[in-house]
Amino acid sequence: MKKVIPSLEGLEQVIEILAADPRSGPNSADWVRRNIGAAGEKVRILRYVSEKASSGGPPTRLLDIGAQIGSLAIYAAKLGFHAAAVDYGFFAGVYGKIAADHGVDYRECDVGSQQLPFADSSFDFVTYTDVIEHHAFSPKRVLREIHRVLAPGGRVIITTPNHASIYNRILLLFGKSVNDRWDYYFEGSANQAIYLGHHHEYTRGELRAALEATDFRVRDCRVVEEDLASLLYYLRRQRSAAQWYKYRRQLLVRILGTVWTPLHLPFGRGLWAVGQKSAGEATSLS
Repeated sequence: MKKVIPSLEGLEQVIEILAADPRSGPNSADWVRRNIGAAGEKVRILRYVSEKASSGGPPTRLLDIGAQIGSLAIYAAKLGFHAAAVDYGFFAGVYGKIAADHGVDYRECDVGSQQLPFADSSFDFVTYTDVIEHHAFSPKRVLREIHRVLAPGGRVIITTPNHASIYNRILLLFGKSVNDRWDYYFEGSANQAIYLGHHHEYTRGELRAALEATDFRVRDCRVVEEDLASLLYYLRRQRSAAQWYKYRRQLLVRILGTVWTPLHLPFGRGLWAVGQKSAGEATSLS
């Protein structure tokens, strides 16, 4: 059987399933559909997993931490993986039921105060994408839990904003803040017990150090650009000049990213890291 290559088109089908499901809520469809604008990262992750996963044998086991609407895990299940997911109560309560209908074991878990609800060595891959910067606590305990549930030779894939991006450096040079928008922080979150935005963004050196301190072998840790193709894919389907204007800054940054990448300049807005648990016993992951 020919292996299916993960694609934006495939992920869009999953997002449409979620948007159309009445359990998502009457006013959630547009918000769910906007996820395709940032879906390039999920496609990149699933392509990486597909390339590294063993061929033959039992299905590759993948856990998505901070799964939100569950699109990555659902798409992984449709690609033939044994997929699981965790997130806070709201997302697990609403989207966990939808994900379960598509073969995903989606469980409620507060990773800040609870162990991951899975046995030791349960997964071949754990995805920990755009979550670590939201923790109001050290990620050490979460990384140790990820290490526990990974099988020998298993890998964690982390994505997070690059605190040392060229864009942040320019803002600081002109005396501007590189934190979340002031109005969102000061007004929008005034009634939140815990701020839901970014508590700590990482440099490449910090992210590598975090993995090494929790017994992972760092297989990759590099600066990456935000995906231009997925944002263009979303905007072309909107057919609205207002939407193009709304996303003009994001478009400019992502276009600039296509310049930095071939020049191998570490200016990008994101970080990509892969840590591997010690093989111990023989493993099929290459």
